[in-house]
Amino acid sequence: MMNSIVEQMNVFFNPRSVAVVGASRKVNKAGHVIFKNFVINKRRNVFKGELYPVNPKEEQILGFPCYPSLKKIPGEVDLAVIVVPARYVTETMREAAEKRVKAVVIVTAGFSEIGNRELEEEITEIAKKAGIRVLGPNCLGVYDSETGVDMLFLPETKVLTTGEEVVATPRPLPGSLGIVTQSGAFGVSALDYLTGRQMGVSKFVSFGNKCDVNEAEMLRYLLHDEKTRVILLYVEEIGNGREFLKVAKEVTKVKPIVALKSGRTTAGARAAASHTGAMAGSDQIYNAAFAQAGIIRAENMEEFFDIGRALALQPPAEGKNVAIVTDAGGPG
Repeated sequence: MMNSIVEQMNVFFNPRSVAVVGASRKVNKAGHVIFKNFVINKRRNVFKGELYPVNPKEEQILGFPCYPSLKKIPGEVDLAVIVVPARYVTETMREAAEKRVKAVVIVTAGFSEIGNRELEEEITEIAKKAGIRVLGPNCLGVYDSETGVDMLFLPETKVLTTGEEVVATPRPLPGSLGIVTQSGAFGVSALDYLTGRQMGVSKFVSFGNKCDVNEAEMLRYLLHDEKTRVILLYVEEIGNGREFLKVAKEVTKVKPIVALKSGRTTAGARAAASHTGAMAGSDQIYNAAFAQAGIIRAENMEEFFDIGRALALQPPAEGKNVAIVTDAGGPG
């Protein structure tokens, strides 16, 4: 079962083929940005898989032949990235099931976070019956600098009115920090922060509404990822608490987990619910759970990244062999 989960999660980061459903020629569309990310990385020989744009209104996008639907793609599809309006996602999921797609990332919003739970349950049921693993909906997806998988729909560069091309959303350098976040907006801020401080990232994954894939499964995957030495975890709520604690205890014996939990106050909990449909839960319970699992809890964003940086550059000491030198008793 463990190997099965690791293999399932690996499809999101290292697929042999990717279809972008909702790929577009319009540069301001998320479907264009995401597909262009893959195209650029393929031309750089970083992304080595097959690439298929899907859009019934286009014949070709960025030099790649375009297909009207997933079913019309001639080859196998490991991973589908869905960037179409919410009302079309159900039909796209049915096509993915018929095509025997292994994994799907639903970037599209408009589900449980706005009260549309029935639609989210419908696509979850389709995926479950077909054995498709789903990331999202309402998420930023995955970024992996090593394999060239880049679903960030914020363009890396933009062209000014003067015609000059400048960096807009820089991608981080390869490194040892694995980032697991429920919030896409927080994820973008995190990547920007880390890039500015030249802190490298091994893997980045954004869950959104978490209709299927959850933190426990991704933590298990990162446990076995050789590139990841430290895991930074941003959560609004955790669904299956028992499974999460079980996996987190295993992971923290090998790799440190640093957590930043939102929704600590009543107002914060309401904000989390409106953002990804999350029920934040009691902050005291999370404190106890994190301590029980050996997770280091950060109090704010700055502390979150400072702890991650420290652990990435200096692994935890083995044994009681740390000495403290101080000029006063209080600070010591």
